[in-house]
Amino acid sequence: MDKMFKRTLLGAVVAFASTGAMAAEETGQIGVLSDFKVDVYGVAAISAFYQEDGNGYDYENESRIGFRASKDMFDNVNVFMQIESGYVGEDGSGSTLGARDTFLGLRGDWGQVRFGRMLTPMYEIVDWPYSNPGLGRVFDWGGDVKAHYDRKGDIARYDSPAFGGLTFSLSAGRGDTGTDGSNHFGAAVHYNVADIVTLHGGYENNSKVDGVDVDASAYIIGFELPLPAGFGLAGAYKFADGAQYTDWATTGLDAEQSSYSIIGQYWNGPWGFKLGYAANDESELEGVNQNDGDEVVSAQLMYVHNGFVPYLRVGQHDAYDSSDKLAFVRVGLEYGF
Repeated sequence: MDKMFKRTLLGAVVAFASTGAMAAEETGQIGVLSDFKVDVYGVAAISAFYQEDGNGYDYENESRIGFRASKDMFDNVNVFMQIESGYVGEDGSGSTLGARDTFLGLRGDWGQVRFGRMLTPMYEIVDWPYSNPGLGRVFDWGGDVKAHYDRKGDIARYDSPAFGGLTFSLSAGRGDTGTDGSNHFGAAVHYNVADIVTLHGGYENNSKVDGVDVDASAYIIGFELPLPAGFGLAGAYKFADGAQYTDWATTGLDAEQSSYSIIGQYWNGPWGFKLGYAANDESELEGVNQNDGDEVVSAQLMYVHNGFVPYLRVGQHDAYDSSDKLAFVRVGLEYGF
């Protein structure tokens, strides 16, 4: 046994020495085998949240970390990858590496193509700018009809270069990998008109969405309009035609819902203020009104200094089919690195 241990240890030492020699020959640095460019990045974000009729205040930790690497493979073909963790949350259970955008891709002056897990083109528009500040509980995840994904694995995505003021994105892949015939297709287009207003449009189609026997589709149209003296305005309309969350076990029933978002903002140096309103119309299930409309109004004051963003957010909502208007307040600090 002792002889076997010594042989194993010797083999490990030889292997380590040969690896170090290869590393030194490859890069001149012991222990470094690759000349890929590698970056570590992340967001540190913590906030205290309180809502009327809740169980008290809560600290919400949305900190996350990621890694990026890239290297030129051919002329005008750069290979790049990314792996990003989820939010820390209450106990770290959702912070697994790969929970957020994690992919391998190729890029050049022809655009970029990625394979893996990432935001869908339509959801990028839903998320920004139309769910901030604090409107996501209605305009994003607070809807009553499942028709589009936010982040999707098992897809390929192409993002175009800029053609004047025009860019577009396409995505395609599997929907629910455990369901035969469940597939995903998405698209988005962005057009800046004479450096005055930016128009956004997105579409998504998901057959047998999340394994339920419903073919779903959704679209969004919106605008961003900078105004003089630091003011700005943004607005969007979203329509979802898919499956009703409350009747998820019932397959084959068609549901639809319209949503709206409008946001005004004002910046004066490092100080910023946003006021937003979002609403979901009452959804319909097989043409029957479900009496589940909701709305949120939210205001946010923020200060940007040296990369740090402290903010205060207050608002009121009746999301998640609440029978009363509930006030909420959030104070937080975040910064990227």
